[in-house]
Amino acid sequence: MIDPIVAEVRKNREEWFAEFDYDATKFQEYIMEQQAKNKAAGVRNMSEEERQARLALKRQQKEEESRKIANL
Repeated sequence: MIDPIVAEVRKNREEWFAEFDYDATKFQEYIMEQQAKNKAAGVRNMSEEERQARLALKRQQKEEESRKIANL
């Protein structure tokens, strides 16, 4: 049995790569252009260190909230 989500992902991937004539170089150039546009528009990607720090902060906040609730 084929998972419908997997089938949709494969279909979308096929359509996307067809737009670039199945040329990995064209696809890479497109991705690089999009990244440059995003950077010029002020979009910033989060580093792995920033992501881990944000996750740690959220864990800490949840723990603090749980302690407050337990003390009620």
